[in-house]
Amino acid sequence: MIKIVIVLFALLFLFAGLNYRQLYSAWAIWSETRRLINLAENDSEEYQNPASVEDRFEDKLSPDFWDFTTINGGGVVSNETAWHSTAFTTDHGLTLQHSPDPFFNDEKPDRREPASERYNNVTLIGGSGFKPTPSADVVLKFKAKASDPFYGTAGVVVQPVGTLQEDGFFAKPFDMFGFAVMGDESSFYGKNGSLCYLALNWVPVQVESLHVNPHAWHDYEIRLRWVSKTEWMGTVSADDSVLCQMPMPALGPLEVHVWSDNFLVINQPQRWWELAPALDLSFQDGGEKQFLLDRIEIFEESR
Repeated sequence: MIKIVIVLFALLFLFAGLNYRQLYSAWAIWSETRRLINLAENDSEEYQNPASVEDRFEDKLSPDFWDFTTINGGGVVSNETAWHSTAFTTDHGLTLQHSPDPFFNDEKPDRREPASERYNNVTLIGGSGFKPTPSADVVLKFKAKASDPFYGTAGVVVQPVGTLQEDGFFAKPFDMFGFAVMGDESSFYGKNGSLCYLALNWVPVQVESLHVNPHAWHDYEIRLRWVSKTEWMGTVSADDSVLCQMPMPALGPLEVHVWSDNFLVINQPQRWWELAPALDLSFQDGGEKQFLLDRIEIFEESR
């Protein structure tokens, strides 16, 4: 009997060791969901959303919409409009652009705070303070497209206010919902191109293809609807067609996160002993690419 128990425990530890990433992901999603539910249950029933704000990118960023910007490059964070091999411009729309990184091969890929030296990213944070209520949805509208060719990831999402700081450090777990574009060289569980994406504590909960051409202009809408005090429904539409709906825990007051980076997402095939497939994140020097916005606005809309 003792030998049988020892063998069973050995098999259990072996199984856990072979599936540590999958088990950690499941725990991270569960624990973050519980944390968000507890916060929502203790939150006040009454909430007043700010007045609607928009930016049409007329030669500069609107200070009414945007709180701050960051650019990662070479392991350093800058709040300028250009740094390392990444920049953004506001001439007839917002353009987040990447150029070849001449130092890429000599930079360290190790992840550290605030970011790996090989991580090239530009981020804008704004549109803060909105959350859905029993009487009103939160609606984020924007017009966007990605250049062709395109690599890495880019997108427009909502996340809890205060998630990202001006120095590039994350002050909260990265919980987000919204729209993303992923290059053809990457694979998110077999998906790339235009995506609808929900993540909790950095871990993807659900990813769906939007089946629209990411290299053409489309009018996108992210809508968040109050279902209960602890649950919302997130919807992503393109050109007035609903393409994705996902239930999610209530995230609290939100901020808008627009970004473009040089991530390489590698989907590892699920092996017979694994509970689920795994993802590996790396970096790439893909040269020139752009992610463009023509306008953006966020507002509450009565139900």
